[in-house]
Amino acid sequence: MRINKNLIFWFFTIAIGFLSCKKEETISDLEKLRKATNSSIVDSAQAIASITQQKLQELYDISALYTSGNKNTALDSLNYKQIQGYFLTNDSTNVNTLLQELDSLNVRYVKIKNVAISSKIEGEDTLDFADYTVEYKNNTQKTIAEFNKKSEYKLIKKPVKFKNEFKFYFVKIDVSEKDSISSGVIK
Repeated sequence: MRINKNLIFWFFTIAIGFLSCKKEETISDLEKLRKATNSSIVDSAQAIASITQQKLQELYDISALYTSGNKNTALDSLNYKQIQGYFLTNDSTNVNTLLQELDSLNVRYVKIKNVAISSKIEGEDTLDFADYTVEYKNNTQKTIAEFNKKSEYKLIKKPVKFKNEFKFYFVKIDVSEKDSISSGVIK
């Protein structure tokens, strides 16, 4: 009796496939919070800081690319729309302020450093801020200037195919200290 080698191969492949499958349990968000430790909270804060740094770098890179162009080509208009997509509202004030700063300094390259996130609660609203250092460089990669900046951002929950994902938007790219102080009646 001769056993077909292909039959043995397929039998072992199917057996390994069944053994490697494991049943996944779905854990509710409430259960995750109950079992959360301080390290998981720190991990999520580090993840948010990393995402914030990545989004800042992308925004500044596209903005520097836009200011180095002619500003009248199809690619430039695409870049401008992409820059606007990083902001919560379609207000051109944030975009134009950023572009004017980069254009006036002839910035061609940007490096984002030292990102630290913080939150401030005002009434029922939580305001999320990113403090960071932005290093502007010219076309020969020499440093033009470094500025400490503060940006306000929002993470908005967007359900996608039965999963909850968050979209990252900037509310304001350069928050001055007077913007972050709540206004009120001064006696």
